[in-house]
Amino acid sequence: MNNNKNSEHTVKWGFYQQMRPVQIESIHSKTPIAYLPWGAIEYHGKHNPIGLDSTKALNMTVDLAKITGGLVFPTVHLAANLIKSYPGVDFPKHSIEFSEKLIRNICEEYFEQLVLQEFKIIVLLCGHAGEPHLDILKTVAKAFNQKYPDKYFWAFAEFEVIPKELLIANHSALGETSLQLYYAPETVNLEALPKDRIISLEQDAVSGSDPRLATSAHGEKIVKSYIKNASKFMEALIQKYL
Repeated sequence: MNNNKNSEHTVKWGFYQQMRPVQIESIHSKTPIAYLPWGAIEYHGKHNPIGLDSTKALNMTVDLAKITGGLVFPTVHLAANLIKSYPGVDFPKHSIEFSEKLIRNICEEYFEQLVLQEFKIIVLLCGHAGEPHLDILKTVAKAFNQKYPDKYFWAFAEFEVIPKELLIANHSALGETSLQLYYAPETVNLEALPKDRIISLEQDAVSGSDPRLATSAHGEKIVKSYIKNASKFMEALIQKYL
C-alpha cells in the first residue's frame, strides 16, 4: 500500500483490501479508477512458478496505478482454457481450471459491483492469454461500455500494448520468463530447462521463443514499454471520463 504522506499534487494509489474506508474515499474522490489484475493457477513448466500469470498481472497493474492513481483490487486467480486442456499436450497437474461460463459470470458480477462503488474507469489486466478466456473478458468489457457509456471498461493483456518485436503472446517462453525474472527472480530456475535439445510445448510447456535466453534486463525493457504505452492510453481515458 502507498503509505507515503502525499501532497495534494502527488498521485495517490493503494491496495483496496489494505485500506480503511477514509483512505479509500480519499483516493476515490480524486481518481475513481479500479484496477483488477486477473491471473491464473497454471503449470508454466519446471522453470517458472504456477502463479506466473497472477504475478505478472498484479505487478504490471501496480506499475500503472502508481502513475495514474486509483485503487488496486485483489488478484483474481481464476482462468479457463489452461495448458492442461490444450490438444496434444499432457500436463494434467498443477493447473486449476474453471469453466468459461464461470469466468464470464464472475467478470460481469465484478464489473457490476465496481459500478455500484461508483468507479469511472475499470482496468482489467489479464495475465493469462488462453483462448477464449481473454476474449470472454474483453467481450464483457465491450458490453459494459455499451451499457454504461459514462464509464470505461478496459480489458486487455500486456502484449497488446507492446511492440511485437519486444513481446508477443507466449506461454512461459522468453517474454513471460523475462518478466518473472524482473518481478520475482527468486521464483525462476532456468537451470531446470534442458540444455541439449530444442524447447517445446509438448515436453516443456513452453510456447514461444527460447526461455533459456530470458533475462531480468529484457523483462525491464518490456515493462518500460508497457508503462509508456498503457499510461498514454490511460491519460486519454482520464481526460474523457474523469
